[in-house]
Amino acid sequence: MKVIVHDLQEKSWQALGMKLQEKDIVISEDRSCAGRDIEDLIGSCGQLVLISRCVYGGFSPFVQGVLEKCRRHFGPFLEMRHGQTHYEVKSENRNTFGMVCCFYGDNITPREEQSARIQSVSDGISLQAKGVKIVFYDTIDKLRQLNGIIL
Repeated sequence: MKVIVHDLQEKSWQALGMKLQEKDIVISEDRSCAGRDIEDLIGSCGQLVLISRCVYGGFSPFVQGVLEKCRRHFGPFLEMRHGQTHYEVKSENRNTFGMVCCFYGDNITPREEQSARIQSVSDGISLQAKGVKIVFYDTIDKLRQLNGIIL
């Protein structure tokens, strides 16, 4: 099962023509989810796909908000992973999903791209994803290439 979180307008989302299976879940501003539901979905998915406009080298406010709801998934303690400090994960769903971070926007600077890559890898480590793939597109139309990347 895939969980896709995106900040696209409904018209742009439909234009992508994403190949979805019946079990796949799409979370957008139009189709929101409660915090506990998001936790459970991410804990049981095979792939987490984040499609976000690149905002100052990070996720858009909506996508960032969804990730913040996942913070309840973490315990109050910190632990060292890969030489970095991250919140300890309470659940046993470790390394069960792959994470794909897709950023779009015209005029993404090299500094913003570097910042987005660092944040994506850090979030992947925090969520204990088995791997993180990061892609950048300069227009929404080029997001159609995602069909070849997403399982």
